[in-house]
Amino acid sequence: MQTDPYNVNIRDDSGPWTPRPTLGGDDYRSLEVFDREREKIWWGDWITVGRAEEVANPGDFVTKDVAGESIFITRNEDGELRAFYNVCSHRGTKFLDDDSKGNVRKAFKCPYHAWTYDLNGDLIGSPNVTEDEYFDRSQYPLHKIAVDSYAGFLFVNMTKDEPRPLLEALTDGAESITAFERFKMEEMSVGVRLVYNVKANWKIIVENFNECLHCPQIHPELVQVIPLFRFGEVWDEEIRDDGNIMIEGATSFTKTGQSELPKFPNLLPEDYQMYYGSYEFPNLMLNIHPDAVMYYIGFPKGPNETLVISEFLFRPETIADPELFKPEPVVEFWDLISLQDWDVVERAQTGVGSRAFTRGVYPRQDRFLYWFNEEWRQKMGRPLEG
Repeated sequence: MQTDPYNVNIRDDSGPWTPRPTLGGDDYRSLEVFDREREKIWWGDWITVGRAEEVANPGDFVTKDVAGESIFITRNEDGELRAFYNVCSHRGTKFLDDDSKGNVRKAFKCPYHAWTYDLNGDLIGSPNVTEDEYFDRSQYPLHKIAVDSYAGFLFVNMTKDEPRPLLEALTDGAESITAFERFKMEEMSVGVRLVYNVKANWKIIVENFNECLHCPQIHPELVQVIPLFRFGEVWDEEIRDDGNIMIEGATSFTKTGQSELPKFPNLLPEDYQMYYGSYEFPNLMLNIHPDAVMYYIGFPKGPNETLVISEFLFRPETIADPELFKPEPVVEFWDLISLQDWDVVERAQTGVGSRAFTRGVYPRQDRFLYWFNEEWRQKMGRPLEG
């Protein structure tokens, strides 16, 4: 971490390293631990839920499931983001269907008793309440949630306390999406979307993303494109923003290192031969290329299951032009890598479920995973390993 005392120097690959313990088996499989995570992590700070383009216009809405809590996000008539629990204030009826999206124009109406709320969540219609009841509608708005955006990503904060600023959360880590403003991701659009249902704890998926000891064995195609990954490392400290140089002549993240997609404009000269990876706690895993951006957003469905949304960003003018928009080589390469990962993390989930597994161990090349575990312990209110 940049500011926290538990920041073991995870970027230092010199000097002695004392092996450090992983999380315990119950931390990956226990319903009790998962329930505590819901309160402390998923409902306690900023998390990524999607892209701002999903609610581009006033009245647009999209529903999301955040660790078992259904919420929806919209824009008011001034174009400002608003987010609410998917619950009517009358008698708690679920307002909108799961995985739904659309446009309600100016108001949301409960499907049960037709209580109606404007785009700011204020109650504007209660047809079963008569005038002589002295009923104050202003006391019964929808249940609001803090919502914000950065680089085109949507973030919500469901804490019961006053939420900290989003930018503080985004920069409070070993890596930060804010390092990549030059890519102008807020101007990009989703061109391809893949959905995976992975039978593994969300933390195992994050840990797998943040290390490459597995790469030579699990991803033979990947290590042909990024030579550093052959050695199990994810960082080269000599390169800006933790970039990884692709093979000589490669300018795209494909099996061949080439694609017909136009390159992003106005980047640094070295960006056109780089792959960048970045992780934002707890659930945004970002992969940046010279011609496309791919990311995973993980949504836990329980201690043993995670819904992973994988989306690909491109310049809107690229998507609009059939002659330019040829994403298949990038998408197919990432889909291959993803499926390889999902197979091995499901094996890992099976293993940590064994009564024989108590705790594992982190060698030096797993030091970023150790940082992630320490951040998790801090969020959960546990003692740090130090």
